[in-house]
Amino acid sequence: MNKKPFLIVLGLALVFEGAQCQEREVFVALGSVAVLPCVDETSAVSHPTAVYWSRIVGNALKTVWRREKSGLEFRPVRNPPRANCPVPNFGKADYSLHIAEITFEDGGKYICEVEGKTRMTKLINLRVVKASLSPAVVVEGSRIEATCHVSPGTQSIKFNWKRNGSSASRMSRASISSVSQRDAGTWTCQVSYNGRVVEATTSLEVKGIIIPQDEFSVVYADVGSSVSLPCVFTDGLIPNTVIWNRTSTTSNAHVPLPASFEASAGPSASAAIQRVEDGDEGMYTCSGMMSGLNGERIKVQRKMELVVSRVLRSSSSSGNGPVTLTCNLSNSDQITSYEWLRVTYGPNDTQTVTSVQKTKSFRIQESTEKNAGEWVCRYYRNEELLGNATYHLLVMGAVKSENSSSGNKTALVMGLGFMFLVIFLILFQMYRNYRRKRKILLYPAMETIVHQAATEREQRERCRGKMAEACVGEPKTVCV
Repeated sequence: MNKKPFLIVLGLALVFEGAQCQEREVFVALGSVAVLPCVDETSAVSHPTAVYWSRIVGNALKTVWRREKSGLEFRPVRNPPRANCPVPNFGKADYSLHIAEITFEDGGKYICEVEGKTRMTKLINLRVVKASLSPAVVVEGSRIEATCHVSPGTQSIKFNWKRNGSSASRMSRASISSVSQRDAGTWTCQVSYNGRVVEATTSLEVKGIIIPQDEFSVVYADVGSSVSLPCVFTDGLIPNTVIWNRTSTTSNAHVPLPASFEASAGPSASAAIQRVEDGDEGMYTCSGMMSGLNGERIKVQRKMELVVSRVLRSSSSSGNGPVTLTCNLSNSDQITSYEWLRVTYGPNDTQTVTSVQKTKSFRIQESTEKNAGEWVCRYYRNEELLGNATYHLLVMGAVKSENSSSGNKTALVMGLGFMFLVIFLILFQMYRNYRRKRKILLYPAMETIVHQAATEREQRERCRGKMAEACVGEPKTVCV
């Protein structure tokens, strides 16, 4: 180490003939690479030179890097060294010092001494900009303080804090009394001096409910559909208790949750309504109790208004008269425009969507089979699609056609069934006769005896009849 009183060294440098002494300020963000300039603008050709880089510590000089005219290089004992002076740049009379991974403690005054054809001395003020948040990890609702440090300090600079790209404060210190998820992310401190800007960044982690970020949001759902009510906590954070409740949007009174309401447990405490019905609209609140960083109990919650949409139909008394379809929402305060679509289906379930009209109510001139099918009402907030409501239009002609087709099919099925029943009965009777005949032929000898007995009995009866007519008054003849 080469330690000398600063004033003595500087004074000696000024005594040399042709000596030059210049002072310059350099601002660098914490953790970046600092380049302390030391260029001999008066010499375009390099000469054998000795370069000495020192840092003023108190009233003494501390060697940072040096190189003798012989080419012998001296560095502090450090593995690996962060400061060096690229020797190849000496050919351009550039003796700047490069310091990697700047720390806040590196800020201060540095001296560059060059001994060559002439003697040059330059004084560099290195100022390190650091952005910090206290604390860097908080729970929703806590207080934080953001500070932009400059080492060493100066009065001639301007500050500007940016939060996720948006300006937050123009002071070196900024504070937030109640942190939300919107405050999480990157914080940037901008330091401006002499037309130049240096930025130092840091990050803030906010524990609590990350989805949704806003404390109040609106969810839209069509009657008959399912809807999800998100309530997701940060990773690794499991609340002690989670409670879902519902209040009326008109009276703020508590009302029962829908019958198909289901809530999950764990980091994702989201809920779902399996089938939305009329009357399910209202304000749904997800509340979680958790422990703060200091052990205190903190309550975080999200409110979501469920807006229920449906299509209302009004028509004339005649069956085929005009029909008016109206897109109805339980709360339409945020709706700026509507759009009616006609959905038709072709072969292989191909779907065709046609935009028809951009109004809240849509009038169909004739309620005919041609206009039957699926109609969809979309509603928007500016250019953002919020949701849609679907209506299936049925007309009498289509119903009759369907009933007629169904009746013809039923008659055909019944006729075919009766015909098969008759054929079955005929075949069954023929089978029975065949079986009966097969059973008789099983005994041919007995059949012959029976047949002969019947023939003889018939002959005897015929003989008796003839004898009775021919032998009236004569002795009887016995017929064997």
